[in-house]
Amino acid sequence: MKTHHFTLRTLVVLAWALFVLTLTTQTDSVPVVHVMIALFGRTELGATMGHASLFGLLTLAGYAALALRLPRRYALLLAMGLALALGTATEFYQQVVDGRTASLSDLLANWLGVFVAGFVVMYWVARSVLWQREAQV
Repeated sequence: MKTHHFTLRTLVVLAWALFVLTLTTQTDSVPVVHVMIALFGRTELGATMGHASLFGLLTLAGYAALALRLPRRYALLLAMGLALALGTATEFYQQVVDGRTASLSDLLANWLGVFVAGFVVMYWVARSVLWQREAQV
């Protein structure tokens, strides 16, 4: 049963990673990129929210898949590391894509999403451990 969940979660992570790569490395002439830019807006706040959301959700999905096979601590560290690496790599890649520009603010937004997601997971895990201890008393 766990293998089935791992496979399904892995497919979700891969699909989301492909979506993230498409949105962060393609020009807005690609329809899905154009729609997402229109949804979040062309403002700095919209770009920050978009980047943070993409990489935060990637971290959460990665953790959900990895936590089925690894201890939670390692699953979170690996998920965060992979999301940080992908977020950094896409910003560098944008330097060679026509119509895209790499920016420090986008890179920091990518990282913000990863670290916020990491904090949420750590908080959730800590709360669940406390609830289990309270239930045993």
